[in-house]
Amino acid sequence: MKPSALRRLSTALNLGKASVPVPPDTSSLATFLSTSREKYLNDIRASPSKGDEWTVVMGNEAGDLDSLASSIAYAWVQSEIQKTQFIPLIQTGRDDFNLRAENLHALKLAGINDLQQQLLSTSDLEGINPFPSHTFALVDHNRLGRSFSEHIPNAKVVAVVDHHEDEHLYEESADPRKVAPAGSCASHVATMFPKDASVPKELATLLLSAILIDTGGLVVDGKAIQVDHEAASFLIPRSTLSDSMSSSTLGSVSPNNPRLLADLPSVKQLSKELSDKKTDVSHLGAWDLLRRDYKEYTYTLHWHPSTPMIKAGLATVPSQLRSWGSGGKLEAEAQRWMEHQQLSVLGVLTTFRISGKFGKSGKGKHRREMAWFVRDGSDSQTLQLDDTATRLWKGLEANEEVQVKKHNKMNLSQVPPTMRVMLYKQGNAKATRKATAPLLKNILESA
Repeated sequence: MKPSALRRLSTALNLGKASVPVPPDTSSLATFLSTSREKYLNDIRASPSKGDEWTVVMGNEAGDLDSLASSIAYAWVQSEIQKTQFIPLIQTGRDDFNLRAENLHALKLAGINDLQQQLLSTSDLEGINPFPSHTFALVDHNRLGRSFSEHIPNAKVVAVVDHHEDEHLYEESADPRKVAPAGSCASHVATMFPKDASVPKELATLLLSAILIDTGGLVVDGKAIQVDHEAASFLIPRSTLSDSMSSSTLGSVSPNNPRLLADLPSVKQLSKELSDKKTDVSHLGAWDLLRRDYKEYTYTLHWHPSTPMIKAGLATVPSQLRSWGSGGKLEAEAQRWMEHQQLSVLGVLTTFRISGKFGKSGKGKHRREMAWFVRDGSDSQTLQLDDTATRLWKGLEANEEVQVKKHNKMNLSQVPPTMRVMLYKQGNAKATRKATAPLLKNILESA
């Protein structure tokens, strides 16, 4: 890459005011990850203060492919081009890697096969308290988790790249700070590269995989918007998919022709592979399904006389409730998970397709359900169980976006007296957790 191109890359990514960066090493993405992980762990083990020489890049705690790819890509750009010390941290433990088959497939396509040695995870940092680094870059979310900020008074967020609802934090410290709509956060990361940037094929493939799974294969009139089309058009010629495309086909790749992007045979094939692996959770039980795609939030109940602070969680499950939660499994494992995470509120959001009922896509009709649990904590007088549950049910039922109706085809018979439960069918199947999370916050926190 020419020095002028590197300067444009540094400017586009707001990577600092250093002199002209050194061109990136052409070694594999896997080598970059394993080397960075080993050096970071050696540094903090030798001297905890060395953690402050690193910036930790994190996706959200759900650990989905978008968070995974975005954190790896942002860390690679900062480290290999700008020559600063950034390390991607996966906010799931090593034992949870196998819960997401689509992640494993995308990582394999990117040449990342030894996850234990190539990915820094929360398991690698168990027993280290407080967290050894105090500088963070956030991708695929825009609020630093309590575990990284609560006991670290000098914690600083220096970058935010996200596509969720903007909480307007770190507006003074974060540069870049990009929080805007997109089907996938990976699209924002990818479009930060100038068109003449040199991107490893493995990295382009990983980012493209995240975009495809988040946008349903870039289908027209789906979740993909212009920034996703621009990102895909940039990545496809630079990815391993280009190996099977003719020069004329590659020449026709353009964000102005989104239908062509979605119809490319290699794009359709990769989208199908990822989708099939994501939706096949038949080997997972209720416990694994609840923690597989899980996000956690902290809310202050301003309407409550004592204004308590509570924890709430949202678990997304790609399977119908009765297929895995019947016979008391849903109630039992929800209670177990809430006790494990010390939750007061848990929402289980399902997404699935009904075979035999076909939508416009030619696939089974898309459906969503919700199961909500409100649980007494150690002090039942503080939470006011019935007041909290009633407030939540009314808020959900009044919302015009999610359009819920009570679920009458599944009964829960093993609900403990310290818990309140409500099941809903969701009328608007397009409303994902990105819509439910801010709704939950508004219901619980609004005075």
